[in-house]
Amino acid sequence: MDDDLTDEERSDQVRSVLFKALGVLVVIGVLIFLGTTIMVHALGLNDDSSSGPVGGGQAEPPKALPSSALPVPEKSDEPSDEPSASDSASPSSGKRGDIELSISPIMAKPMERVNLTGTYKGADNLQLEVQRFEAGTWSNFGVQANVKVGTFATYITTGRTGENRFRVFDPQTKKGSNVILVTID
Repeated sequence: MDDDLTDEERSDQVRSVLFKALGVLVVIGVLIFLGTTIMVHALGLNDDSSSGPVGGGQAEPPKALPSSALPVPEKSDEPSDEPSASDSASPSSGKRGDIELSISPIMAKPMERVNLTGTYKGADNLQLEVQRFEAGTWSNFGVQANVKVGTFATYITTGRTGENRFRVFDPQTKKGSNVILVTID
């Protein structure tokens, strides 16, 4: 009989160990489920409006990844037969693309900061000269703009009142930007 009790005790011990292991596995499963649910909510991945047919809406196709690191201007690179205001101000094209210049603000007080920003397609690590149109010619204004990965930014201040025309100029390619107008009063 002692052998029967020993076998029975061993069976009880094995069952006890199996139930404990099953309990531990259930607890681990519940913790994984709760952790996953919390992370999904925290990361905002539970948005039902974009979940397709289950959420009741249409699934949107994924957007294509960009094909380049820099935005490509939508402006056509083909030459135009019509002359523009900047054609008379800019010499022949160089190896690089167009220089686009923007200004802010367009009206300022004397010696108030005027920001010049823009893009120079295909250019990097070079200096552009800021020029002002004076007495029928472009002259250097004494300010440079450094081009980094196709973009540049600088500022000017002037005490000359009235309408002032500015551009940026690449001395290497002899290419000028579009002409911008700022009114100082």
